[in-house]
Amino acid sequence: MNAPQGTVTITHHFGAIEVAEEAMMTFPTGGLFGFEKITQYVLLPAARKGLWWLIAPNADATTFVLADPFALDADYAIDLGEHERADLAIEDANDAFALVMLTLPEGTGAMPTANMRAPIVFNLNKRLAAQVVSREESHELQKPANLTLYPLQEGGVSLG
Repeated sequence: MNAPQGTVTITHHFGAIEVAEEAMMTFPTGGLFGFEKITQYVLLPAARKGLWWLIAPNADATTFVLADPFALDADYAIDLGEHERADLAIEDANDAFALVMLTLPEGTGAMPTANMRAPIVFNLNKRLAAQVVSREESHELQKPANLTLYPLQEGGVSLG
């Protein structure tokens, strides 16, 4: 079966997911740290508001969980350099949308952690993204992330 116009079908280990082409993001300067060769991802809202799925559609469905960093730290700030703004075609601060990567614990009782030091910055209008290293040394690599700060939402994608 063919996907409708304007959509892309991703094969994930949880099944086929049909997403709008607008959800496709390109990392023009290389992918995520450790995944530099993967430069195309799909960004989808998760079942909790402020959490997102970042899925590599052509790389065995490599999937990351991203979170709104401002829910974890209201004073969080990102200072993008001139090259980063140019790579992402960010002309105005409102063009930038930042998320941080979560690491989920393997065992029960442990809390997920957020990498506040290397956020992923998106220009949603241009469908561009880049992982950047924050110049702010106080940002933690493993900040405890209480997922109850992110309320359930309708319309989010649930994997599993």
